[in-house]
Amino acid sequence: MKKEPSDPIFCEHCLTEHELKWEIQERGIIVEKCPICHCEGGRALTATDPKVTRIFRALIRLNFSEWDYNIHLGGESLEGLVMESKAIFNLNESADLDAFEEVFLAMEDGWYPETEEEISLGGGYWDGGVLFGIRERRDTRVEAIVATALEQNWFQTEPATRALIEDIRLDITAVIPAGERYYRGRVGVKSRLSQRNPWSTQDPPFHYLPYTNREIDRPPLRFATEGRFNRTRVSLLYLASDVETAVAELRPHPGHIVSTAEFRLMRNLTVANFAHQDIRNYLSDTRLEQLRRILSVADVLNVPVQPEHQVLYAVTQLFADVLREAGFDGLTYSSSLGKGTNLTCFLSDAFELIPGSGGVQDVVGLEYKIKPSQMIDAGYDREIWVEDEDSPLATLLHGMARRIS
Repeated sequence: MKKEPSDPIFCEHCLTEHELKWEIQERGIIVEKCPICHCEGGRALTATDPKVTRIFRALIRLNFSEWDYNIHLGGESLEGLVMESKAIFNLNESADLDAFEEVFLAMEDGWYPETEEEISLGGGYWDGGVLFGIRERRDTRVEAIVATALEQNWFQTEPATRALIEDIRLDITAVIPAGERYYRGRVGVKSRLSQRNPWSTQDPPFHYLPYTNREIDRPPLRFATEGRFNRTRVSLLYLASDVETAVAELRPHPGHIVSTAEFRLMRNLTVANFAHQDIRNYLSDTRLEQLRRILSVADVLNVPVQPEHQVLYAVTQLFADVLREAGFDGLTYSSSLGKGTNLTCFLSDAFELIPGSGGVQDVVGLEYKIKPSQMIDAGYDREIWVEDEDSPLATLLHGMARRIS
């Protein structure tokens, strides 16, 4: 691959795992050595490639707000922010900073494009226009539905929710092919057994018989209690993409024994995909606002709900009802507890339990991820700060904001 001075290049190894890296892996040409990260044999593209530039700018809009990177608003240098954050590039201390700057400047050039087919990096701050990150600020239509759903009967909010789902239908529709496998867990086991021989020295002394068949399938209607996407006496099948996520979704404690089983999809399943959206499908300012709407719904669907706040299920159940009535067979969403993806299936006969797939998992420990949160001194200025209202809406929005940050 020949490199001209006007066409700076970078390779797949310069990047964090996201769509820009995938694009280079799909279309790039193998280079002997990357001028930025010095890796050999990687695939590379020029920074002046139009699609590469748009993906890069879309990733900036996804991960950062203009408040973060516009120095006129008190932000830091965009180049420094991109370099240090690791959200887009993932470079070590040996990276050539001059080569990186060439690439960055080629893709950053022109914050205010003249056509709607391009992606803006500035909102016109001199007129009060500031761009908020796609992940940082929620869509106003979604917020209005959430507020209404917590104050009115669910059927009163259905029309607005139905209109919103129709607006994003084409982008969220996905088909999971027959044969795909998912996992389900249940705390506990059917039996705990030990050898009859009292002198046995077997270690460990116990063996477990896991729950299987109907014992680990979706619950019978008469036993179906309220859940994230089902009302009482509505039985849905909740599955996960891997065993670890299936167990994590049960919120077990150390010492718990968990039965697991594998399920096979028997036919193609049309689902509403809120698990992952490819940003390459949203490469304009208008399309990025559509992505904001989808991600806002996704935040509502998988925000962690504590047992004392189950009233918030009024919102998630509303979306599930509307999606089912819109013809979707289920929905996928990212797990807030595990690393995988969750699938909720509305159909009763789409999955079959794979014979002999039962397992028993011993929960030996939990890993908590923490970070310092914003705090305030007890002598705070009451003219500036007010206590947040104690309401279901405030609780939900607070949970969404914490998850995004």
